[in-house]
Amino acid sequence: MKSFYFNQNIKVNTYENFNLLKDEIVNLFIKEFNKGLCIVSGGNTPKNIYKKISISNDLGANIKVLLADDRLVSNNNEKSNYQMLLNNLQIDYENNYPISYFDELELSNLKSLQNKVEIILKKNKIYSSFLGVGDDGHTASLFPEIANFKTNFNSFIIKNDFDNFKRFTLSYKTIMMSKKIIFIVTGHKKNKVLLDFFKGNHSFDKHPFQMIAANHKNVEFHCDIEAGKNLKL
Repeated sequence: MKSFYFNQNIKVNTYENFNLLKDEIVNLFIKEFNKGLCIVSGGNTPKNIYKKISISNDLGANIKVLLADDRLVSNNNEKSNYQMLLNNLQIDYENNYPISYFDELELSNLKSLQNKVEIILKKNKIYSSFLGVGDDGHTASLFPEIANFKTNFNSFIIKNDFDNFKRFTLSYKTIMMSKKIIFIVTGHKKNKVLLDFFKGNHSFDKHPFQMIAANHKNVEFHCDIEAGKNLKL
């Protein structure tokens, strides 16, 4: 692993391969989960990480986890982050965690779900948010041009033109409440958007992850060698 501090707020770690990254990140997940509420991502990248966490003897009980976002499809749909999480992160969750955003919205409405999230945020600190970065610069479901950075709501629903479903996402405001932001970035397709950020080519509306990374006080990037190529001071 190679590490450097880009500035006083951002630490960058690059790993020779995904297995080395996975081992380090698993330990970091467990450490943060044992502190309290954490935000986690869906998608394919975390699956093997979640599976390894599930067999750890170091993880405590009553873990509190919220998904950063989810596609609003039924829980048995292969696109469901909620189902992916339950299938792969098989741990002792606190009652009522994680939340199926799809189920909540089917049973009630957006306002009710936002109120539920608000109650959780008032009762808990967010210790860490574990986020990915898309090759278009999105993170969670904060997508280019529709990241809705200025909303005062803790969450909202969006619809991309290229999707045939809507998405529910925690807002920028909510994610920024985290004590630490941890970006897990893999694959050569992510390299360009990272290089743009570290070279100072900032475009927050175009690459929403940059908004979080530039403004949070405690950020870590964990990258495999392909995503982290040529990242340096």
